[in-house]
Amino acid sequence: MLLLAKYLRSDFHIAAACPAESHLAKQLTDMGIDSFMIPNPPRWPFHYIPRIMHLIKTSYRIIKIAYNFKPSIIHANSSYAAMASILAVVLIPQRLLWHARDLAGLRFTSRICGSFCTRVIAVSNAVKESLIKKGVNPIKIEVVYNGIELDTSCCGTPKTVQSKSDNTPIIFANIGQFVPWKKHILFVEAARRLIQKGAKAEFLLVGDDIFRRNSKYKVRLLNQIQNSGIAEKIVLLGWQENMNEVWAKIDCLVHTTDCEPFGRVIIEAMGHNVPVIAINKCGPSEIIQNGETGILVNPDNIKELSEAMLKIAGDKGFALKLASAAYEYVTSRFSAETTAKHIQKIYQQFLAA
Repeated sequence: MLLLAKYLRSDFHIAAACPAESHLAKQLTDMGIDSFMIPNPPRWPFHYIPRIMHLIKTSYRIIKIAYNFKPSIIHANSSYAAMASILAVVLIPQRLLWHARDLAGLRFTSRICGSFCTRVIAVSNAVKESLIKKGVNPIKIEVVYNGIELDTSCCGTPKTVQSKSDNTPIIFANIGQFVPWKKHILFVEAARRLIQKGAKAEFLLVGDDIFRRNSKYKVRLLNQIQNSGIAEKIVLLGWQENMNEVWAKIDCLVHTTDCEPFGRVIIEAMGHNVPVIAINKCGPSEIIQNGETGILVNPDNIKELSEAMLKIAGDKGFALKLASAAYEYVTSRFSAETTAKHIQKIYQQFLAA
């Protein structure tokens, strides 16, 4: 959302609705983007009553914003935002653009959002197929991949295991929120097997239960690490707002979820010349060409996952080849500017209709 605002603000008058006193609101203000405050998310988001009350309050606020600001397009940046915007486009007729970024979601709510929006942007073909199965009209759906803004000062020269001595441990990392579907537990088990096979490696877990909704899963993960026999080789870095310094430490990203809608962290790794191992399903399978720009393994296959990691650790030339090809690929296909141009074209089609 921030990158879209940055690249589109010279051609469109953009305003954003976001939770009050949030980090997002501050960043928008720093960019000079007008922002309107909407209610903060409920403290217990999985309880129906708080969610319904929050949705009602947010819908009312968006109606007021639409009435005063009179936007030509309401760009809902999530499924929840689309639901909250439906009343506004009914009462104050406007075009609703739904940016679908998730595979999760009820069939009922997806069909409602699909009915009231003019166009749907899906972040991957996997998301598009999921929406179609839930009853969203495929004619309305257009796939626009996420993009990243590359810092060429830190990404221009490949940094891979090629530069490491034989005695220096290879650093594997898993990055993402501590939620069950991210399957960090597979990463820890693969790491244990790698060490058993004699690989000189260390492992980073970058992330946390940032919304405090998955405490049981986090406890389970920490217990697994403690009982793995390699706890001293696994470092928990917590959630990182600025990843540039962290990327400089990583030799390979291991992405273990099999239901990733897109996989932004994957293209970020590729843009930092870090080879990637991911699961051959959903978003990652659309980003990576197996054996050319990364390695894809079957879901829940610990053996394949650990063997792929061993291949990276033991074949520096192969790791360098993957990283270089991935960097070239991501810079040509997944830049923030490319994504913004695609969204700009959709906006222009809206306004011309």
